[in-house]
Amino acid sequence: MKILIKIEDKKVKISLFKGKKEVDFVDILDEYKLSEVLLPEIDRILKKNGLKAEEIERIEVKSDQNDNFTTTRIVKSVANTWNWAKTVD
Repeated sequence: MKILIKIEDKKVKISLFKGKKEVDFVDILDEYKLSEVLLPEIDRILKKNGLKAEEIERIEVKSDQNDNFTTTRIVKSVANTWNWAKTVD
């Protein structure tokens, strides 16, 4: 399982994938509260689908914004930290 966080037109979409199939998703429309809601929304989508954090192999990020936007930096920081934590067992 993996999570794809996509930033497009200032909207953030968290998608849960099993292989290449999108299993579930949630949209975050208020990018100004992203730092407050991103991790709780990831937790919510995992619980909704009966998954634990350990079952997510990695988080990927796709963005139409450059790295100077705060939204992109927040999402990439979460993804990089998650992916790093998966290597430290």
